[in-house]
Amino acid sequence: MRKICCLCAVFMMACSAAFCADDTAKTTTEQQALTSGFDRTRPNQFVENMKMVGRYAVLYIPNRLLDASDIVSLEMGFGGEVAGQFQVTQYFQFGGSHGCNYFVTKGCDRQVGGGYRDGTRFGLGCCDTENVVIDDTCGWVRKSVVDSRGWQVADFRADAYRDNDIDFWAVGGRFGWLCDFGVNIHPVEIADFVTSCFCYDLRKDDLK
Repeated sequence: MRKICCLCAVFMMACSAAFCADDTAKTTTEQQALTSGFDRTRPNQFVENMKMVGRYAVLYIPNRLLDASDIVSLEMGFGGEVAGQFQVTQYFQFGGSHGCNYFVTKGCDRQVGGGYRDGTRFGLGCCDTENVVIDDTCGWVRKSVVDSRGWQVADFRADAYRDNDIDFWAVGGRFGWLCDFGVNIHPVEIADFVTSCFCYDLRKDDLK
């Protein structure tokens, strides 16, 4: 029994000595870092900044090309829909659409793919009535619903506009019957392209 107690005591003393030695080594390292003014455990901020500048330089041209492609969106649809609408933002619009169709698009906010649209919308000036659902999407196209519940002033706070599923500020239109075509220009994307050329990403959509 005494031997076991002695062995335990020796083991505990060895552990204590090891912990003390480790703490002493850490304290010595910290003291040396404080004395020399150089701490190897901290990240080098200069190196990190240079890496960030390097990434920005490498991705500058690809990001500007993407920003330029965001300015215009195109769409083509097939199905039982008639469309004849034109808008200079949703605050100045004329016409509408009725029915359902399948479409392919290179849309706003880098939505590329296709989907199914069903519903009715009509607009005149700054007022409209809209009940449109976009579903069964593929690619990067997002599902959305716009339900204005009656004739009213266009509201940019609707979820589909707020989340940029549909560009409230777009300028363009969509026309056709059974087969329709649409094109839109996005003023916000023009501003984003211009500011990004001077190193300010307005839309915060650059590749990192």
